[in-house]
Amino acid sequence: MKIKNIFNRKFIELTGSIHNHSEYSYDSKAPLKKIIDSAKKNDLDFITINDHLTFDAKKDELVLSEKDLQIIVGFEINDKEKNNHYLVFNSNEILSALTAGEYVDSYAKQGATGFVAHPFEKRIGSKFRTFPWTAKNNNNFDGIEIWNYLSEWIGKVIPKLNGLIMILFPSFFVIKPYKVSLDYWDELNISGKKIAAVGSIDAHEEEYKILGMKFKFLTHNALFKTIRTNILLPEKTEINEQNILAALENGNSYIVNYKRGNPYNFYAGISNEEEENAIFGEDIKFCKNLKFYYHLPKMARTKLIRNGKKIKAKFDSKGAFPIKEKGNYRLEITRFGRGWIYTNNIYVI
Repeated sequence: MKIKNIFNRKFIELTGSIHNHSEYSYDSKAPLKKIIDSAKKNDLDFITINDHLTFDAKKDELVLSEKDLQIIVGFEINDKEKNNHYLVFNSNEILSALTAGEYVDSYAKQGATGFVAHPFEKRIGSKFRTFPWTAKNNNNFDGIEIWNYLSEWIGKVIPKLNGLIMILFPSFFVIKPYKVSLDYWDELNISGKKIAAVGSIDAHEEEYKILGMKFKFLTHNALFKTIRTNILLPEKTEINEQNILAALENGNSYIVNYKRGNPYNFYAGISNEEEENAIFGEDIKFCKNLKFYYHLPKMARTKLIRNGKKIKAKFDSKGAFPIKEKGNYRLEITRFGRGWIYTNNIYVI
């Protein structure tokens, strides 16, 4: 947890890992204690557990007794074809035998929080299937995963050709979010919906067999060092599940790949250098002298995106872009051509 001063407004910054699977999930054997210990070892402030079609982890004594790490237990649901994966929080009802449109609408009516998971998966081999988001006519959700570590990694695996090197150096193959995911996210926001973006690891923990021996890879301990979603809360806000989920829903957050660097003193926002200013997820009225300011701990290429289109780019550790018209503005920051930081939108109205 850090305190950040942005435009003379103080925020609590929490770093968290979204979309983890535990021993309660049918396709994961990662014990909760190991996950919790790994999260603490990596200085995480919160994690979410989204096991497939179960929220049994919510009743686990380790979760109930944990005081230091915020553990938010939801679940992951899918349709009967095992497509349209959806992360759900704030609901105790697992809806089955429904279409994606039906369960998205139903959870929205309940007031649950929902994020579309790995919407546009790709595979270069035939061994692993994709689990795409096909319900594109429904946008009744709070946000989408624009960057999913496991989904991007597995999309490049051809076991007999590159399996071993991908196991040994997995992060080398996780480069940046798919453009189609960014485009879909931008389209939703251009249409008038305020849809937040999150980054996730989708950690299941895998095993590899070689010469009769087994060893684990893509462990939680390793993945917690990669893609996280960092949120900003007003300084006096209580740190609890409700407020963390609200920040994620509102897009008061940014996505960062810690393999590219720790964003320890990163901040950004739009201001006119007077009273008016806004951080990610907020609105600000268009006026003269508006600029999108940013400050980075390292030199990087920073692109200003308006309504899904690149407006300008700079290579520096700090700077500002003039805002000359209304629109949805966000930053994409890369190092050596690889994705580092992706902010949520600030809405200039």
